[in-house]
Amino acid sequence: MEPLSNYSGCGLVRGAKPRLLLPALRRSPLTCRVGASSLAAVLSLWLCLLPIPVPSSENVLESSTPTPSARAKNAIAGENPESVIGGLIQQKRWNEAVDLAETFTRKKPVNPTAWYWLGIARLRLSDPVRAVQALRSAEKLGLDTALLHGGMGLAYYDLNQFFLFEQQMEKAIELDPQDATPLFYLGRYHEIIRSDISRALVFFDKAMQLRPNDARSVYHKGSCLERMGQRDEARECYARAIRLVEAGQQGFGWPYQGMARLLIENELEQAFEFARKAVAVEGNEYSHHLTLAKVCERRRDFREAIRAAQVAANLNPTSSTARYTLFKLYREVGDDQASQKELNMFQKLKETYGPE
Repeated sequence: MEPLSNYSGCGLVRGAKPRLLLPALRRSPLTCRVGASSLAAVLSLWLCLLPIPVPSSENVLESSTPTPSARAKNAIAGENPESVIGGLIQQKRWNEAVDLAETFTRKKPVNPTAWYWLGIARLRLSDPVRAVQALRSAEKLGLDTALLHGGMGLAYYDLNQFFLFEQQMEKAIELDPQDATPLFYLGRYHEIIRSDISRALVFFDKAMQLRPNDARSVYHKGSCLERMGQRDEARECYARAIRLVEAGQQGFGWPYQGMARLLIENELEQAFEFARKAVAVEGNEYSHHLTLAKVCERRRDFREAIRAAQVAANLNPTSSTARYTLFKLYREVGDDQASQKELNMFQKLKETYGPE
């Protein structure tokens, strides 16, 4: 099952709380009760995790950019400093965005847009407490948009404030009922945190009604169906998600892993090809390598299985499953020393973090 991680594709590291994924997004302008003029430069993003080109009128960042302090001074002196902050957010330059937004909010503390950007940048820097503070400041100044409440919901999620997370996502849905993103988040929340697969399916179906070509919603519906034992229906979802991934050239390997999981028992060679494809598409996800290791073990290709399992362990050093897989593989090839080492590591990780 795909972890709740950030949308860079990184796997869930045990010992840390899951992070929410972000599906492909559409654009919709931010609006504010205090008037749209102060928000003209704001770009519609859910945490800006997808590279959406900045309109030319807002593309104020040159290839040789000044230092953050100089940028802050120059931006605040200009007419649209929000566009500069938005440009930094677009480029995922979180620290610089925080530097500029903090400077601007000190100069003009009544600007809700700057507080919003500050909250989003802090959230991406894993600072949910101060992210909530900044986003609430934006709300108190009149900003009341789906994007604001969605961002605040993600911050509450990081703080384990799940009731507030749900509340904010529901508010986002109320403000923008055509946006599938909060529905997707609620589906993931019920799938992972609540383990309510039936409820998760309801949200994924609603998200797919609004955005039928979102490979992530389709995949997660399949994952829920797989967990419910509906393997044929799950396979249909995975096949559809794969077509969407390949049509959009997305770096999303989970549908291939899903197919490998389904086929490992009865269609081993196809499972092998799908497992390899998952690794090729999304190589920084440790569980893809772990799935490849398990498929190679079934094929009695222990050398390749060990290599894949070691990659998985390197990508996620706290994965007890990866260590146990290596223990079995080394034992299979008769390397008692390596096998014992991996067993010791497995036991230590299980004792520290509990079962995976």
